[in-house]
Amino acid sequence: MSAGVGKRMNAAISKQYIPVGGKPIVVHALEAFERTASVDAVALVVGAGDEAYGRELVETYGLRKVVAVVSGGAERQHSVRRGVEALLERRPETEWALVHDGARPLVTPDVVERCLAAAAETGASVPGVPVKDTIKIADANGLVAGTPERSSLWAVQTPQAFRVDLLLEAHRRAAVDGFLGTDDAMLVERLGVRVKIAEGDYRNAKVTTPDDLELVERLLGERNREPADSAENGRAMGDNGGKPMIRVGQGFDVHAFAEGRKCIIGGVDIPFEKGLLGHSDADVLLHAVADAVLGAMGLGDIGKHFPDTDPAFKDADSVKLLEHVWGLAKERGYALGNADCTVIAQRPKMAPHIESMVANIARALGAEPSQVNVKATTSERLGFTGREEGIAAMATVCLTKLP
Repeated sequence: MSAGVGKRMNAAISKQYIPVGGKPIVVHALEAFERTASVDAVALVVGAGDEAYGRELVETYGLRKVVAVVSGGAERQHSVRRGVEALLERRPETEWALVHDGARPLVTPDVVERCLAAAAETGASVPGVPVKDTIKIADANGLVAGTPERSSLWAVQTPQAFRVDLLLEAHRRAAVDGFLGTDDAMLVERLGVRVKIAEGDYRNAKVTTPDDLELVERLLGERNREPADSAENGRAMGDNGGKPMIRVGQGFDVHAFAEGRKCIIGGVDIPFEKGLLGHSDADVLLHAVADAVLGAMGLGDIGKHFPDTDPAFKDADSVKLLEHVWGLAKERGYALGNADCTVIAQRPKMAPHIESMVANIARALGAEPSQVNVKATTSERLGFTGREEGIAAMATVCLTKLP
């Protein structure tokens, strides 16, 4: 949500449009949702008269998940309701909604995912961090009236996650009662619903005053200076002149056939008289894709991350392993450019299952099916695949990262 004016900033433009780190504050927030696999669509709520500028930002920064730009209302919760309704108009099947302040540019995909996971328990959740300072309650004369137990106090952030029907009912009831809350969780609490607190992030600061702007500028600078690769890699990405960074990796995997095993390729259980031998479910295609993603980041291979000596990965679902690998990519700010894969097998026939394989890989990589290509070929009865001793797979992935 980006409809606020931000009078306390004393700025000539609304605070969410103030450039920080080379981009408007709200763009940093929107880009975090672009990188979040669980987010399919975004409604951007802007101040009245800012609709054209909002659409310009969407186009300029390639924000493909933004499906609507709408003007807000007189109060925060009026703006939220307009945003949710706009989202439902374009995505009627939506079951969950996240409400985020456009003035929080440092939100991360991890915070978003944790909030959604917590909301699944009660239908509503908020990210929060434990309060570090002692809090005093003061009376009208400025005298201390009480000191609440600090261990029970949390500083609440956004995005806040809700079941859509629950959020709309909370807004409807508040409108009937003439109640204005400082966040959407307050409206839901009035319905008697328990709101779950998810782990937030102390860096997920909101820009309200000039001092906040200085803090966010510093935190963004620190984030940009962090190595994009792991510490053990010991290599920070170089400056790319403000252009998107591109990293390419390749993966190759082989598994032999074995009796009494399922034949799982690309997350699809293919009916066949034999399966593939391996410590996990031996999904040769997903292993190749995972290796390609890890290779693009310089993080080794799947044997390093999921050793076959570890019983925890015995018969593991390779879709989950690939999702874990993609989590490492998201943490480093990467998005998928595209993935191109080839399965090499004499039998079974792959063609009837390729569409499902593409869909599974796209979901695991937080991408659209159009970004994933899967091909199948034989080796003309040459080599181990031609002798039907096993299956091989190759994958190449392109990762992109905005500067």
